[in-house]
Amino acid sequence: MARQILAILLIYLLRTAADNVVCDNQTTIAGQLATSQRRRNRKHCIVAPPQEYVAPKVELKTRQAQKAPGVCSEACYRVATCNEEVGGRCDCPKHLSGWDCSRNATASRLAAYSQAPVLEARSPMACLNNCTMRGHCVLGACICSRGNFTSDCSMSLGPDGKPQLLAGTGYKPRKKRPRIYVYDIPHKYSSWHNPTRLDRSLHWVFWERLIGSGALVENGDDADWYWLPIKLRSTVDGYRLLEVLRYIRTEWPWYDRLQGHRHFVIHTGDTGRGEVASDVRDISANLTWLHHWGLVDDWDTSGWKAAHRPGKDVVVPIYFGARQGLGVVAMSGLHPRAPRWRRTRTLLFAGRICGDHSKPSPHKPWPHCETNRSSGYSQGVRQMVHFYHHNRTGYRIVTGDARYPVDLLNYNWCLAPSGGGHGHRQVLASLVGCLPLIISDSVMQPFEPEMDWDLFGLRVRHEDIPRLHELLAAFSEEDLERKRAALRCAAQHMVFSTIGGALMQEDGRWDAFEFILEILRMQQTYPGLDPKKYAASDAQFRAFLNCGDDDGMAAYGEKLRKTQETWYSPTELPLPPNAADAVIAAERGWNGITIEQFREMLAKYDVQRDPKREVSPLPLCSNSLFDWRGARCRVSRPTLVNFAPGGAACEG
Repeated sequence: MARQILAILLIYLLRTAADNVVCDNQTTIAGQLATSQRRRNRKHCIVAPPQEYVAPKVELKTRQAQKAPGVCSEACYRVATCNEEVGGRCDCPKHLSGWDCSRNATASRLAAYSQAPVLEARSPMACLNNCTMRGHCVLGACICSRGNFTSDCSMSLGPDGKPQLLAGTGYKPRKKRPRIYVYDIPHKYSSWHNPTRLDRSLHWVFWERLIGSGALVENGDDADWYWLPIKLRSTVDGYRLLEVLRYIRTEWPWYDRLQGHRHFVIHTGDTGRGEVASDVRDISANLTWLHHWGLVDDWDTSGWKAAHRPGKDVVVPIYFGARQGLGVVAMSGLHPRAPRWRRTRTLLFAGRICGDHSKPSPHKPWPHCETNRSSGYSQGVRQMVHFYHHNRTGYRIVTGDARYPVDLLNYNWCLAPSGGGHGHRQVLASLVGCLPLIISDSVMQPFEPEMDWDLFGLRVRHEDIPRLHELLAAFSEEDLERKRAALRCAAQHMVFSTIGGALMQEDGRWDAFEFILEILRMQQTYPGLDPKKYAASDAQFRAFLNCGDDDGMAAYGEKLRKTQETWYSPTELPLPPNAADAVIAAERGWNGITIEQFREMLAKYDVQRDPKREVSPLPLCSNSLFDWRGARCRVSRPTLVNFAPGGAACEG
């Protein structure tokens, strides 16, 4: 606690220093942009000499074998973390700098990597994996106990000088492949990012899950894949990737040994790999990118460059936090305790339609937005669907919907277009049980083409938007039920249940984290194989894809539905305020419920205990509002990213 208070006071003193602010190292693109921002803010800054490791601008000398262990100075051990594996690198805490951490950090660095002192005092930033109880947390960064290192203090050197994970705990990597090695790059590139400010937190939560899953290994010689845990969100971050690549090539042998193959990064930006500069893409061409954007061709009208390479990169779903709609997917119609009422409407979309943020005018000819600015937004799909179908019976294409949570449960199809890059409506729709309607030419969806989205959704070409109503009308109720059954499996693939908790009482075996590892295994086992053929070529992958059912996704979902119906009778579930009994409620369905009545019904779920699960507890804590509060996930404090610090899905 004393260290925390001192660090907070130091932040305050540095941030209230004189107008002459010391600048970060100006040799990096990030430093140049920071300087430009200060000039716009009329701040005076003086260029300081480099105080942290930055890849030297000299001829690169790559490493052919692992570096010999080393130690740090006593000054470093007193206040910082020493990575002994790479010869004794002193990793300073955020508020200190210098080769032995003997100087105070600059105000600008603290501003980038920390929060205001009053906020830190009230709600300290969480550290990665709670420093695995082998160090203490200061300003959201671990200061490891002597002998321990990495961003979460989980590594140390054994008596033989070799690295070991969680020494003394008996940790062993799981038998199931692949096994992942994580480079301990300088922490300013990786774990030095305020998690409460991350709008997309997959990089952080994926890292926390690795060690709990047993997929993490301490020695790169034993690894199948290698992760560079650099935060990649913007174009500028791409240039930091070049610095990291240079660094790992001088410190470890595996990147050059594999020529960059079987190495991966996570990018959470709007246009993924396409968001970084072309020279960065060229230099990192052999890296595998896990990103949210699956554009495979240039899209000139939107100004987008092709980003995704099927079979090399992986389109992954977002991690749902408060900003992405966690409160909406918490009301999933796939939950076994959700009301089993028939969906009576056809197509739903609620959100931004025009690129210029205006509301489309139904009375104007095409184009019917206020201006033609940003006409390439969503590839023009949202605007076209509204133009042709906004007034059609059973269709709701609007910019806002006060009944949105209820409508998601009442419509058969949910439009899932792109936005200013990747969208997340296809995942959101799937998680609530609404069949995703994909209209995004040349854009692969999460885990596509490894997973066939036509099994539980529908792809429509842009040119077919005018006759969209005819295409949807061609589906019989039996067709829709078959897709809904497959969705009960597919939806589990699109949520990181083992990280953040369950949405439909799933156990996490088939979740998005495990799906990522399965695809990496396939890439290593069958290099060059068309990912569309993964299921036909590998029994283990096929079993995973179908949630363990030999008869396929739909068969799995139908069996699961019948099992869940034996668990929960409709007469046992809370009723809406306007229903006298379950039969009347089913007849009226979602059409007869206002949003206020829906909230009243959820309040009943909140307090009604689940006797079935008291006998057979849930395998994961729940994020669903259809589970009673005693089964809910608990976090130590609320954050915008909404995950439990430490990587555990459940507490207790």
